[in-house]
Amino acid sequence: MSLPTVTRTSHELAEREAALGGMLSPNQLRVMRDTIRSLVQRGAGDQALRARAEAPDFILPTADGAPLRLYDQLKSGPVVLVFFRGGWCPFCETYLRGLQRELLYFQELGAQLIAVSPQLPDGSLQTGVDHALDFPLVTDAGLKTAHQYGLVYEVPPALLRVYHQIGIQLDMLNDEAGDNQLPLAATFVVNPDRSIAHAEINEDYTRRYDPVEILATLARLDQSSTQHR
Repeated sequence: MSLPTVTRTSHELAEREAALGGMLSPNQLRVMRDTIRSLVQRGAGDQALRARAEAPDFILPTADGAPLRLYDQLKSGPVVLVFFRGGWCPFCETYLRGLQRELLYFQELGAQLIAVSPQLPDGSLQTGVDHALDFPLVTDAGLKTAHQYGLVYEVPPALLRVYHQIGIQLDMLNDEAGDNQLPLAATFVVNPDRSIAHAEINEDYTRRYDPVEILATLARLDQSSTQHR
């Protein structure tokens, strides 16, 4: 099987970031970039789980309300577990579309894809419909699972004010339990034995683990598994 090699999603994310100046006021843009800079400088992702750690189990509702358990999914093969901020985030929606574009390759490598966010199921359902996503979006109410993976950070008041100015109300999107917290953008490749094979933590949410790079990781795992059979 020939895997794609062009990191198209990373280019699209860079284009999104470059276009922010035309959509936000200088002050709004400054607040957003200052927040990202602060997350990076203080190492907000330092407590996140890393490779070789055991992935915590969860049972979370999909957009249609059905419960999805991580450990049940691992019985069928590796799982690519993506934490995203919500469908309201332009970088998240760009990334989700990029994952969908390569979904067939994920499946051919025997992997499942699960995307986790604090947004309520109705929001996840709309996100899935808007972007024609064929993989499950699950709701992590109150960011309990994100906490287990070491990904939660508090949104500074200045950024919350900017969000309100542009129509993003986290208390409405995530319910009150997630009204001032978000997960770092993160992708975990989880082995069937529940160990984390790879962890990519993006404190700068404008950057993500490109789907093409995820596929390369899965291909290496598949090759290693074949050699040890």
